[in-house]
Amino acid sequence: MNSKIRTTHLERRAVVYLRQSTPNQIELHRESTERQYALADRALNLGWDKSQISILDSDLGKSGQTTTGREDFHRLMAAVGLGEVGAVLALEASRFSRSQADWHKLLDICALTDTLVIDHDGIYDPNDFNDRVILGFKGTWSHTELHGMRLRLQGAKLNKAKKGELRCSPPTGYVYDPEGKLVLDPDEGVVAAIKLVFQQFHALGTAFKVMRYFCVNQIPFPRRRWRPGHMGTLYWGPANFSRITAILRNPTYTGTYVYGRRRSLNVIENGQITKVKIQLLPQDEWKVVIHDAHEAYVSWSEYLSNCEQLRRNNTGYISDGCQRTPREGFALLQGLVICGKCGRRMSPRYHGDGGKRAAYECNQARKQDGSVGVCWSVAGAAIDTAVEAHVLEALTLEQLNISLAVLRELEHQAHEADKTWQLRLERAHYEADRAFRQYDATEPENRLVTRTLEKRWNEKLQQLTELEEAYNRAHLVERLELTENQRQQILQLANDIPTIWHASSTTHQERKEILGLLVKQVAITPIDFPKRSTRIQILWHTGAISELIATRPTTTEKYRTPNQVIQLIEELVPGRTDAEIALELNSRGLLNTTGQPFTRKGVAWLRWKYGLDKPLSAPMVAKSGISPEGYYSTSALASKLGVSIHTIHYWREKGIIQGFQEKDKSPWWYIVTPEVLETLRDKIRRVPVKSE
Repeated sequence: MNSKIRTTHLERRAVVYLRQSTPNQIELHRESTERQYALADRALNLGWDKSQISILDSDLGKSGQTTTGREDFHRLMAAVGLGEVGAVLALEASRFSRSQADWHKLLDICALTDTLVIDHDGIYDPNDFNDRVILGFKGTWSHTELHGMRLRLQGAKLNKAKKGELRCSPPTGYVYDPEGKLVLDPDEGVVAAIKLVFQQFHALGTAFKVMRYFCVNQIPFPRRRWRPGHMGTLYWGPANFSRITAILRNPTYTGTYVYGRRRSLNVIENGQITKVKIQLLPQDEWKVVIHDAHEAYVSWSEYLSNCEQLRRNNTGYISDGCQRTPREGFALLQGLVICGKCGRRMSPRYHGDGGKRAAYECNQARKQDGSVGVCWSVAGAAIDTAVEAHVLEALTLEQLNISLAVLRELEHQAHEADKTWQLRLERAHYEADRAFRQYDATEPENRLVTRTLEKRWNEKLQQLTELEEAYNRAHLVERLELTENQRQQILQLANDIPTIWHASSTTHQERKEILGLLVKQVAITPIDFPKRSTRIQILWHTGAISELIATRPTTTEKYRTPNQVIQLIEELVPGRTDAEIALELNSRGLLNTTGQPFTRKGVAWLRWKYGLDKPLSAPMVAKSGISPEGYYSTSALASKLGVSIHTIHYWREKGIIQGFQEKDKSPWWYIVTPEVLETLRDKIRRVPVKSE
């Protein structure tokens, strides 16, 4: 027995620790695994009883770079720290850890608890200086070896990638030919489905709408699995948002070979070091980019445009340090406005109570190079109104062309969906016919083979029947041809566009979507002479440019109540209270100068400011008891006649005088003419006076 092994060591457990870096190493390098298990026999020969020998092998197939996910290593550290272990055994130091920090932590704990370290070279006592030096060198060499292997592996992969020869699992729509070159999928249905994704994204603008298009029309989505056991097996299922987005973001579909789009970063979660994948690094950080490496689905410029559109669709997207505002905001031209002075994109800024007022601000220079202040800003209300009026006018003038374009687009979409279905039906018919031919060519005497082929034939027929039923159900939702009635409805819709635009049920987001289908961008430039105004240049998707001029209001004009609101209040004053007037203004969608709904006090202030007639319940009228129309309140009439208010109420109940209320439970008002006054005074004179 070795002199370093003492009785105190033999009284405790001997723990054999096993580890291989990957499952492939376990499968391909079985000799190493067998040698590690043989360490249990060595512990037995060194003096440990068989019952005192434990084997930890659940970390087989796990990397030694970190301790994350290595449960057996954590169990080993805990047992050593509790003083339960007399010796730890491993084939070499690298089996314990490839990290120097973890390796020296293990040595420190072993030294504290007087635990030996045993490998295939010898027996080491961490408390002995010479042994500790050797163990430290073994850990350093293990770390160095890991670094060298990583460099060689990454260098070889990068060198192969630079030549476009590094093969990875191809995305759906591509396969490798026998020569190892990436080519379009031989299945026409797969190719048609991938092309349909790009076509619909160009037409609809969002990945969610593309997914919805596939689901509503019941168009199945392809997927090839390249994991072990599948190796390119084609599956059809429903489309989902993540797969649609992955296709749109993948540059492979442009015919470009790309390597190094992702990188791994170490982060700490719950006290453990983990790796997080960062998707879509900036293009200038991609390690390898080879254009025209294989056949493409879309062009490179279209791919860049799609990525930009996806970023714009993200409500949390931050561009140039400026977080995107909510799509439901009031600014109509959000995402479309370009500064005419510097060419940078302008962003909406909401202010006022509750953010009810919007302005367009060019502040990108400040965010990019630290410039002081902003380029310029302008109130958004006048600009939005001018663009809105011009767009609606253009829609009215070109309504027939728009309607015809809508009809053509609908028919094109239906044609593309039907094309995908026809390819699937064609493939199902072929597979059913092939199964029948195989069954028909078999000798009847060979019953076992005949029954198997007949079963396969029936399965293919069943799949064909289910596919035809699904095709019929899909066309109940999306018809290939529009009826004449449907055409007339769409033509009528063109006439109703202004009504739909101004409808209270139409949201801000929907108006922005309508505008985005027609307008590519809007450039605005300040003009200070001869008067304050804004030049508006509208770039349509057709390439045409329209130019408008909108008045740029002063600070005073921004808070001035529009004349049409004042005129409306003047029309509503007779017979209405301030509260009723405010309710009517709000029901018409009008807001005050701060962007808030009108209130009773606000209406009263506007009437006082502009000298409008006061309603019956106004404070000044209520105090005097006499309205401008000559109506008397109960107290005012009682005071004029020298009677009590109870007498006035009695006369009203008996029909002697006529009274009215503005609304239930409001004060009574009386119509008093000279004739009525004389009648009432005569009635008072005829009342007998009691003698004393």
